Amino acid sequence: MKKTLVLLGLLVLHYGLLNAQYVAKNPAELVQLKKLPLEKVYVHYNTGVLFPGEYLYYSLYTFNAATNKLSSISKMAYVELVGEDLTTVFKQKVTLDKGRGQGDLFIPVSIPSGNYKLIGYTHWMKNEGVSQLFQDDIIIVNPYRTDQENILDDSEGKIEVSDQTDVTTEGVTDQTNDDGTLMLFTDKKIYGQREKVTLTSKNYKGRLGYGDYSLSVRLKEDMIRNAPLSSEAYAKNFFNVAKRITNSMGDSIFLPEQRGELFFGQVRTREDQIAATGKSVIISIPGDNFQLKSAITDADGNFYTYINKAYDAPNILAQVLSENEEAYSIRFSKTAPIDYDALKFSDLTISQDIQDRILQRSVHNQIENAYYGVKPDSIISVDKKDPFDGGAPEVFILDDYTRFKTLRETLVEIVPNVWVKKLADGKYTFWVREDMESYDNAYATDPPLVLVDGVFVPKHNDLLDYNAHNIEKLTILRDPLVMGSKKYHGMVVIKTIAGNYLETVPKTNFASSTLAIPAAKKNYFKQHYDPENAIKTDRVPDFRYQLLWEPQISMQDGEEVFEFYSSDVPGEYEIVL
Repeated sequence: MKKTLVLLGLLVLHYGLLNAQYVAKNPAELVQLKKLPLEKVYVHYNTGVLFPGEYLYYSLYTFNAATNKLSSISKMAYVELVGEDLTTVFKQKVTLDKGRGQGDLFIPVSIPSGNYKLIGYTHWMKNEGVSQLFQDDIIIVNPYRTDQENILDDSEGKIEVSDQTDVTTEGVTDQTNDDGTLMLFTDKKIYGQREKVTLTSKNYKGRLGYGDYSLSVRLKEDMIRNAPLSSEAYAKNFFNVAKRITNSMGDSIFLPEQRGELFFGQVRTREDQIAATGKSVIISIPGDNFQLKSAITDADGNFYTYINKAYDAPNILAQVLSENEEAYSIRFSKTAPIDYDALKFSDLTISQDIQDRILQRSVHNQIENAYYGVKPDSIISVDKKDPFDGGAPEVFILDDYTRFKTLRETLVEIVPNVWVKKLADGKYTFWVREDMESYDNAYATDPPLVLVDGVFVPKHNDLLDYNAHNIEKLTILRDPLVMGSKKYHGMVVIKTIAGNYLETVPKTNFASSTLAIPAAKKNYFKQHYDPENAIKTDRVPDFRYQLLWEPQISMQDGEEVFEFYSSDVPGEYEIVL
């Protein structure tokens, strides 16, 4: 039985082609869009005071604004750190799984001291402006720079702090009042250096306590009182955000990234810059685990596609599929930036009399970073997209054979079931014999899909005399496949030794956009002290301020136990669930 691979293009929804900023063409389309609930985001992060060399760890929750349950609408979220001059210092993409995501931001020495805003959102939320977005205050103290006027207090010996009052109840640990659904207990209240801590969470409300959580154990800030926004405060402050979009006819609308990360662009005629309608576009992410998508341009020459699989390549490409592709210009487009003019920054400051504590913390950070090699985080591997969608390709590693000068000769002498055919117009194309097809029954119409280092090559003539000594391997898929509306009989994938074929392609034939890799999902380092390994650990300094960070925890039982170790830094530590 033959297997036909289908490389899907973009699905056209009933209200028109998706655009990151779509304009409804009639009231009925706008009504349909308004039926989809908006979202809101909560970012649980580890600290509101950061120094260079430290990490801001975050766990992201995306909620359906109408139901207050975890959202299944968006597949991507974004976290930004914005300065008082309204410039974005960091922007990180976060892949969402059932509304949840995680990441971290490393603070380099290049960032000046000052007050910043931590922003979290999805594209769908951008329709209602900054009031819909998660935002909280961050202060960065950078003692390595001389420009400290942004945070130094004018009044001697005084620290400006936000007004916060903790109410605690008696127990094994001091606990901020909440609804009592979950309680936290440690095996004791005071610990020595490098001592094991057992933390137990107990669920007293049964199914009401089940759900998704994140956990932070960190030295309590004493220099500046700038605690991260708690989940209780967030629930109160963001309760009345918009539940549906309020856009009117004629307004630009940011549509949700419901099926992955959205990429879009435009095709125009090169000579007179007229929108090219109905043109096929091939979108690819090159590399070993290449991805291919197809799209058709609309009446305005726009094309759109989603990427919903993990990628690790630095570029995404778009090419017009046409016999005279040189007649068209193609480019990627970007969404409009967020207007941050309405942001209000805190005016937290520090006094010079805490200079010794700043110096001590900076030294601790330098030592911890020097020993990062023995305290590494590990990246959780994700399933890479199989570019052959489960097909069983034949692989020919050319070093296993006598090498020939050109690719044409290599196909003739080494690779069975693939050959070069001359067409009626005098051009040449590769040809692949279908699996289980008889040798006297070649394809009559459809050539194979050909890629070099994951780059789509529409004109096979360009490859016939390619230097085969530059090729590492050939991978041949003999199954028929479909991309958009076009059929291909098989696939020929060429991997070069240098992996740099893209650099040799004329830049006028494709559009390229740099990819920002989404935040990696990690297992964060957990320090362990075992008497049997004391010889390895005793001489390693331990100046951790962050004792534990668990960004994603699923509570489904009455009790959960967490174990970690104290460090060499004395003080009061704060546990936030």
